[in-house]
Amino acid sequence: MKSLGNTTAALRDLAALLSRSHFQTAGGVNVVRIIAIHTPSRSFHTSHQCAIPRNRSRGASALRRKPYPGRVSLQYLGEDLPRPVTDPSKHTEVVTSPDHGLWGFFNQERVSIPTPEEDHRHGRAWAVEELRHKSWDDLHKLWWACVKERNILATQQLERERVKPGYGESEAYARNRLVRDTQRAIKHALTERYYAWQEALKVAGSDSEIDLSGRGPAFNPQTLDADPSTGADTPALSEEALPKTGTDAKSTARLEL
Repeated sequence: MKSLGNTTAALRDLAALLSRSHFQTAGGVNVVRIIAIHTPSRSFHTSHQCAIPRNRSRGASALRRKPYPGRVSLQYLGEDLPRPVTDPSKHTEVVTSPDHGLWGFFNQERVSIPTPEEDHRHGRAWAVEELRHKSWDDLHKLWWACVKERNILATQQLERERVKPGYGESEAYARNRLVRDTQRAIKHALTERYYAWQEALKVAGSDSEIDLSGRGPAFNPQTLDADPSTGADTPALSEEALPKTGTDAKSTARLEL
């Protein structure tokens, strides 16, 4: 309502000025100037204008609840700022270790995108029949060798998507397929060993010579020389059972055999 009142008063003053005689011959320029002077600069709205913040705690730390020790000065001190080196011949040579772990994501030639001939130079996948004869350590090493090879292939694929050379996708897919077949064969061999272990546990549970309690030796074989009823040893052979000195050579040779 206050802004509406100011506008009405300005129009009333403008009408009084235009009615005077010395403004009748002034021309349109003065009339436009008067309109610009008496037009209120404040726009007609009822929203509250944002005042200048006067909070002294403005900028204080929300964690420590303490204000900054002083104002942070962002003034330029007059020192020369460093300039980027645009000449490639003046760039500092970056020296990396040849044993750096990130080199494991590249092949032996350490190139980002190999040629199709290089990707095609590979062997076949391991068969399950071959992996059944491998130890646990050998299978463990072979598994992580496959993981490393797949990381190399994934790195090369990302570089192909970025550069878009237009070659190498088919050869890389075939190489990755063989690596995954080897990993599948490793899982197959380990699954067979797990099932065999479960069957062995069932058989060992019904065997009296095997102790699965963990409080002693797992295998306790029964001695064949001892009598299970009395526990005494088997008596030695009598003299009548031994061959006599007068026996022929043929029977003696048979006993020695």
